[in-house]
Amino acid sequence: MKKREWNLIRTGLLNPVWELQERAMPAEPGAGMLRIEVQASGINFADALMMQGLYGDAPKTPFVPGYEVVGRVVSLGLGCPDHLLGLNAMAFCPFGGFSSVVDLPANQMVPAPTNLRPEQVCALVTPYVTAWYLSEVLCSIQPGDRVLVHSAAGAVGRALVETALRAGGEVWFCSRSEEKLRVLGAEFPGHHGLLNSPGNPWWKQVPGDVRFDRIFDPLAGRHLAEGIRRLRAGGIILAYGAAVRSGRQSKLRDARMLFQSGFYNPIGLLLKSRSIATLNMLHVGRERPELLIKGLSIMADRAERGLIRPPLAKAVRLEEFETTMQSFARGEGQGKLAIVW
Repeated sequence: MKKREWNLIRTGLLNPVWELQERAMPAEPGAGMLRIEVQASGINFADALMMQGLYGDAPKTPFVPGYEVVGRVVSLGLGCPDHLLGLNAMAFCPFGGFSSVVDLPANQMVPAPTNLRPEQVCALVTPYVTAWYLSEVLCSIQPGDRVLVHSAAGAVGRALVETALRAGGEVWFCSRSEEKLRVLGAEFPGHHGLLNSPGNPWWKQVPGDVRFDRIFDPLAGRHLAEGIRRLRAGGIILAYGAAVRSGRQSKLRDARMLFQSGFYNPIGLLLKSRSIATLNMLHVGRERPELLIKGLSIMADRAERGLIRPPLAKAVRLEEFETTMQSFARGEGQGKLAIVW
């Protein structure tokens, strides 16, 4: 059996080099492994950062990016239960997901919901599991909690908005694009939408007496510092992702981001009963894989029962892949992207 895969040969914002390569697979997956014939490979913002050379956890080039796959189990290694053969599965893979066939440990996948297209299922693997971990493991959202979601038009941000509304929160959401904010407002009417522009950032638009219980922040920098100031007692700001690092980078810009984020004395936070929590799902997946599988199982069950419904993802054909990745890195488009094989 052969597989096709997108290899990142050289990184860079303006001139990254990708190669679609074909490789032979071993005759059978190894012991405890299963083989998935991939129908859709999810694209995440982390993949765009890898393409630009801005993702610290990425392997050295050349390598195959991609965290999430959805497809059919076509072969089993020694020790795998027979009932898994033919199953439609979804799985998180630490790199290597931009491939038409993957071999993964059998305990690393869960059955995919039957009522969603493969591209939609991709959104459950990283975006919805990330939202679950942020809002149900690191904290909880109580009815009436005031919640602020940054970058709400992204896949994780949209999942957080949906999660907070389901929990009964009062949701405020931000986007840097008027068009994306309009789409969000149409999908989630009656809530507070903020256009987070450099000349008029969110903290200048929110009334001074408004405080938040939960702030979900992938931006860092000044946004983090202002978020800390806007927390109510018992409030928590949850920092994740690295959206602020997109585009051209320099050590000076990184130093400025660090300085603008602020330096916090734990005692000072304690006295005001405010908290900061952080999340890197790649490290959680590596060190606590059972938590990742738990999140996958919960998201699959909720989707199957219609409790959550990811929006239709944009299906990216192979001939569109390179231009789509460039547009994605520039912040163009909205929602989830997935390669279809």
